[in-house]
Amino acid sequence: MPYYIQRLYNTCKASFSPNGPVSEEALKKVRAKLDKIKPSDVGLEQEAQLVRSWSASANEHNGSHQSMPPIKYLHLHECDSFSIGIFCMPPSSIIPLHNHPGMIVLSKLVYGTLHVNSYDWLDLPGPADPLQGDFQLNGGMVSGVTWLEEFQPPDNFVIRRGEYKGPVIRT
Repeated sequence: MPYYIQRLYNTCKASFSPNGPVSEEALKKVRAKLDKIKPSDVGLEQEAQLVRSWSASANEHNGSHQSMPPIKYLHLHECDSFSIGIFCMPPSSIIPLHNHPGMIVLSKLVYGTLHVNSYDWLDLPGPADPLQGDFQLNGGMVSGVTWLEEFQPPDNFVIRRGEYKGPVIRT
């Protein structure tokens, strides 16, 4: 049995430093290893089959429906250069908008479907009115701007620590 999670760890260890990826090529190697991960590689095959049998309306979110489990986070590894973790999200769950300052985040969906919104911070060189339509920034056209405000997640938002049941990563 190929231990893809061990191969991912080994590639991350060779590819990341506390200052980020050692090269663009190294980052591509990590992505290639991440792309190969399946639920069975991280001990989630039974959970994936169980989740496929659940049905939830699109209007139900974590915390509002008692039979849906909370979001779980499975911690696999963390060091000064990188971390590896898995979010197990029941159908229709939502993780609030949050920030990863100074980090590169690589994601892999191992089962199910997911909708992601991603935003980047714009430092406008001068007064610009984004409501006036497209405007140029760093040689590219910006056609959409979203005003975001920080807020606290609702009281019923929960992420629980889960137990990782996949192969042990040899560090």
